[in-house]
Amino acid sequence: MEDSRAKLLLKKYREGTLSEKERILLESWYLELASTKELSVGKEEIGTYLDSIQEIIPPLTKFEKSSTGRFLRWASVAASVLIIFFWGGYWLISPGEGYGSNSTAEHTDALPGDDRALLTLASGESISLDKISSGKLAQEGNMSIIKTQEGEIVYSFVDGTSSDITPVAYNKIETPKAGQYLVVLPDETKAWLNAASSIRFPTVFPVGERVVEVTGEVYFEVAKRIENNKKVPFRVYSGEQAIEVLGTVFNVNSYPEEDVIRTTLIEGSIGVKMKNAPGKDIILKPGQQAQFAAEKSGGASAATEVKVKEVDTETVAAWKEGYFRFDGVGLPELMRQVSRWYDMEVVYEGNLSDYEFVGRIERDARLSKVLKILELGGVKFRIEGRTIVVGE
Repeated sequence: MEDSRAKLLLKKYREGTLSEKERILLESWYLELASTKELSVGKEEIGTYLDSIQEIIPPLTKFEKSSTGRFLRWASVAASVLIIFFWGGYWLISPGEGYGSNSTAEHTDALPGDDRALLTLASGESISLDKISSGKLAQEGNMSIIKTQEGEIVYSFVDGTSSDITPVAYNKIETPKAGQYLVVLPDETKAWLNAASSIRFPTVFPVGERVVEVTGEVYFEVAKRIENNKKVPFRVYSGEQAIEVLGTVFNVNSYPEEDVIRTTLIEGSIGVKMKNAPGKDIILKPGQQAQFAAEKSGGASAATEVKVKEVDTETVAAWKEGYFRFDGVGLPELMRQVSRWYDMEVVYEGNLSDYEFVGRIERDARLSKVLKILELGGVKFRIEGRTIVVGE
């Protein structure tokens, strides 16, 4: 397409006057650019149009691909983002037609994850939270466990009782692969569990302390608690790591299959300690992430390196808002996220190039649509039963 024609169509799109035929033409042009990695329209102009277009329709998908360890910018960041903005959005809106239909298996697919979890009571009884109706589920001492109409699990004292006469008992909530869940703890702290994660906590926090244990990935909004005019700390134990807060918002990612434990502060202040790294305690500020790299041998791991990085907190917390969001993520890590959310195994064929991905994809899309979007970066996928085969 000639530059003048492309600029005219972009202008009409921004103004909302694009006809259906012109829209198809414009999207076809972007598809061609996505495959050739060429762009003739100036990057500043594309960036301006991108800002305008995003005010008209929401950015369903953003994506950028790099290879051999360095970002490959197709002419500009804005240009590559805009290409996939159209085509990623097209795939999420219009199933069954479009780019990539010959490379991703069409007759097998996987649904995205949803709200599902298993609650284990102190008695050992297990309750499948996604299969039970809303209302009172159980009572542990003087604490009622309630499932709300919105599907949350809430702990609430029985009328006329308090923590002073309630014995300490522990509950555990676990999400499977392809599951997520929100629990409101007895102190009104909110904890969002990502797929394949867990949280263990007392049904009543003892006087003077609040302690929980987690695995996988959990996003916390910690409620402030004051006793005897003193703030009561909230502690999170995750393997070798201990996090202490008073009232704040943070995300902890400690999946055992990942080589790094990542704790990201969204709001407030937290202290992070490692059992095997004495003297390396860290105080995080909002926007910072503590990274503990662990050496693993014989099934055990010991933290050996501690780093603090400035990160984009929106990227870190995107899963809670319903997105995959990547910021220089390598292919193996990306596929581990996909594997957990769709409950799929992943195998690789041959020696793949080094890839890094930047972008955003909605998590409520079917697996085949996500893979078709990722294929625009040059990787090929096929689905065989419960396995994703990755190749080039």
